Amino acid sequence: MTATIKIEILKQDYEEKVIKQLKDFQHKANLPGFRPGKVPVGLVRKMYGKAIVADEVNKIISDSLAQYIQDEKLGVLGNPLPNIEKNHDYLFETEQDFEFFFDLGLAPEIKLNLTTLPPVSRYVIKVDDKMLDNSIEDIRKRFGTPIITEPSKDENKLAETNNETELNNDVVASDEKQKPENDKTEIEPAALGVELYEKAYPGKEITTEEQFREQIKQDLSASFVGETEKLFYHNVTEALLHESPIQLPDLFLKRWLAEHKENNLTPEKVEEQYGSFSESMKWQLIENKLFQEFNLKVEDAEIRNYIKNYFFRMIPMNMEDEEAEKRFDSLVDTVMKNTEQVQKINDDLYTGKLIDLFKSNIPSEEIEISYEEFVTLASAKQNHEYDHNHLHEHDHEHNHEHTHDDNHEH
Repeated sequence: MTATIKIEILKQDYEEKVIKQLKDFQHKANLPGFRPGKVPVGLVRKMYGKAIVADEVNKIISDSLAQYIQDEKLGVLGNPLPNIEKNHDYLFETEQDFEFFFDLGLAPEIKLNLTTLPPVSRYVIKVDDKMLDNSIEDIRKRFGTPIITEPSKDENKLAETNNETELNNDVVASDEKQKPENDKTEIEPAALGVELYEKAYPGKEITTEEQFREQIKQDLSASFVGETEKLFYHNVTEALLHESPIQLPDLFLKRWLAEHKENNLTPEKVEEQYGSFSESMKWQLIENKLFQEFNLKVEDAEIRNYIKNYFFRMIPMNMEDEEAEKRFDSLVDTVMKNTEQVQKINDDLYTGKLIDLFKSNIPSEEIEISYEEFVTLASAKQNHEYDHNHLHEHDHEHNHEHTHDDNHEH
């Protein structure tokens, strides 16, 4: 729904600030025929009064709108827009009292009940024997023994011919591509056994091939969790959008999109892309409701810990060493200064909290599928996600309540 508010501005609301501005201009003005700072205030008002009054009135409008929205605890979509039918142009040189009308797009009330949603699919990727065998082969090669082979007689002969023959640059370039390497390095895969198991999994005390295969299987399953949870998240998104009918002020939002300079969209483009925008806006409203209802927050300490764990995986250190901990803290401090990177981490942590919330509260149906089937499903979801977000991007504002744009342009 939408609402229209009226802002009345009387001369006494701005006159004091206008006079102060005029005096400042009077002291700074440097006009021919007048000593510095001695320009008559009447002349200053004639030259700058209109612009100063307009500027002060606009400030009052902006502050009044923001204060009203805050006082009334209104959830607004987009920015307030001037009401074209009720507003008229004022002559700031002669008129002193003003009335301005603004349209607001109001966020609809969101009602959610996660436990009553239909079961949502949660996929588990099956680790088959082929996948397991390929992983074992990779591990055997990683811990294998390099084999150096001597070049063959034919390769030696070709090399000698190339060295002894003078050719033009084009031919040399062509022959160079055909030259074999002087020697080739191959890997003899490590044999299955306790020695390999210990190298691959130090301290795990794996002694049999069966235990080795089971450990790899667990690792493979764990490596898929991040991607399967993303797909689960998208499935929940679709379910919540489907089961939570939300009526947006469509006409207002289309107008806001067309008039918002940053969007740079023609009315035709707005109409074409509005379906994707409205779906994304509805999901943002649902997100906001979830954050408020379940008090989901991301603290600075969580972001720092996320960064520290990342570096610890990349550069393992003894964290009992005070110097090592100082170096880690210094690295974290550096990353925390990167606003864009911190925002991305903040968003990832919010998403993780939502996934945990969904797993705990939403009925789910576990489905085992092959890796190939999962890739097909995930690709389809990824394409949908691009269409879903390419017009309306939003994020979880770091260290602030997750709300819509409160900056009002006039």
